[in-house]
Amino acid sequence: MASEGSGEIHLRGIPVSPGVTQGKLVVLSRQEISVPKRPITEAEIGGEIARLEKALLETRQQILKIQKHLSSSIGEKDASIFDAHLLVVEDSSLMEAVKKQLHSRLLCADYVFFHISQRYAQSMREVDDPYLQERAADILDVSRRILNNLTGKVATDHYTLEDNSIILSHDLAPSDTATLDRQKVIGLATDLGSRTSHTAIMARSLSIPAVVGLKDASYNMESGADVILDGYEGIVIINPSEQTSFEYGQLQEKHHELEVGLGELRTTEAITRDNHKVIISANVELPEDLALIEKSGAEGIGLYRTEFLFMNRLDLPDEDEQIETYQKVIQAAMPNSVIFRTLDIGGDKIVDNMGIPDELNPFLGWRAIRYCLEREDIFKTQLRAICRAGANQHIRIMFPMVSTFEELRLAKGILQSVLDELQNEKKPHCSDFEVGVMMEVPSLAMIADHIVPHVDFMSIGTNDLIQYSLAVDRTNEKVAYLYQPTHPAILRLIKRVVDAGHIGNVWVGVCGEMAGEVLLTPLLLGLGVDELSMGSALIPRVKRAVQRLDHNEMTTLIEEIEHLSTAAEIEQKLRLVASQHYPELMN
Repeated sequence: MASEGSGEIHLRGIPVSPGVTQGKLVVLSRQEISVPKRPITEAEIGGEIARLEKALLETRQQILKIQKHLSSSIGEKDASIFDAHLLVVEDSSLMEAVKKQLHSRLLCADYVFFHISQRYAQSMREVDDPYLQERAADILDVSRRILNNLTGKVATDHYTLEDNSIILSHDLAPSDTATLDRQKVIGLATDLGSRTSHTAIMARSLSIPAVVGLKDASYNMESGADVILDGYEGIVIINPSEQTSFEYGQLQEKHHELEVGLGELRTTEAITRDNHKVIISANVELPEDLALIEKSGAEGIGLYRTEFLFMNRLDLPDEDEQIETYQKVIQAAMPNSVIFRTLDIGGDKIVDNMGIPDELNPFLGWRAIRYCLEREDIFKTQLRAICRAGANQHIRIMFPMVSTFEELRLAKGILQSVLDELQNEKKPHCSDFEVGVMMEVPSLAMIADHIVPHVDFMSIGTNDLIQYSLAVDRTNEKVAYLYQPTHPAILRLIKRVVDAGHIGNVWVGVCGEMAGEVLLTPLLLGLGVDELSMGSALIPRVKRAVQRLDHNEMTTLIEEIEHLSTAAEIEQKLRLVASQHYPELMN
């Protein structure tokens, strides 16, 4: 590609979702606000109050516009999260406090409002009430918007974007990505992140090119520039020259032709040259993703992440709302089945309305099944909804982040109590179902043979399995080089789980990001994995890879790999195999 030209800026990060796209840069920066301490005279107080009232009115109009926009795209119930923001704008006590300090301190409205809002937020954090503690974030979010209106600073809003927007942000939380207008966002880039950060997973699921790990790019760039994002090489080019745009245009066309060819595999099955079949299913996060299932040729849903129904709202979804959503998911997957992963919050998926405290090590803390076993009321409501939605259908229920046999026993016990309740209430519910567990904690993988008699299936969550086994924070770009899917220890853990499952006649899938990596398809095929579940956009690629391979040869490959000592050696071996059998997928 062309080297840097006049005004052309090249940023290099970590490629996490393939594709090349060109559009307009939209910077969503979360920089700390700095407000100057400007003295005023008594004569200026009236003008400062008028300025503040105007900023409050503008902020209210902006929030109402966002709320209206989200109501039409994701529904009124989810858009109700902004009710709390409106309450902040309309809080008369906040306004009175600002007026009082304007008179007593004779400082500008910007400075006074900033410090009062910070103090209000801090006092909310210190109250022993989870609901009020969570409102601190609302105060800070709205305060930032009010201050932007006070100072005349234009803030880009990720809720209402223009067409062909390429987002650049310091980071994107799950709640941010869940509300992006995916008809307008054509690329994602972040300062933070790794291949298994939420932004990366979401981007691959939606087939949006993405680059992460750009360090401090969002602090140095401004919205409005022309930009090219290369999700293959991990390059973001600001203000590309005509020559660079032309070259990347040709690259886009080449990859488009490949994707069209892969699209023809939609109706085919993932069967190797020696007639060994692998089930290829889809990972689904949001209801909007359901339309991609049939388009991609997925054989059901191998992972439905139920936690996204709980995000971006003030209340918890009740049983009826959950039933309605889960029924849509089941309908979209028919005639195939769905694996409903029970609530997996915590870690990088923080839900404001569920009272999860800040933790020093959230990935090792009160999350997933640990939370559900303590909040049995929330857990039972979800299980009731899943079981009722699955009436007269075949469904699968999976418990996440189980680390001990006792946790599995307790979770199954609660499920059985829910089934008994529904039976006594004479409410229709599932009778044809399977119960499984995610194998993502090394302790459980090591006792897989003890788990097998108590489950119908096991699904390996490789993202966390790698993180916990190698002591690597999978969202931290500073240690991304240590996140090694081909580490010999990871291969041994996967093999241990698969072997235990097959000895006990229990099928084993992989629903982590390893499943969608065509570089790793020979490895997973050789290890004997029965199902691969991934973002819908990746399914045609993995189907092509499976169809080009020979299962017996891959089994032999594993025997050779078992003698290698490093992740790099194993990756080199796999890269050679992949390049020999499907080179077009490796570019």
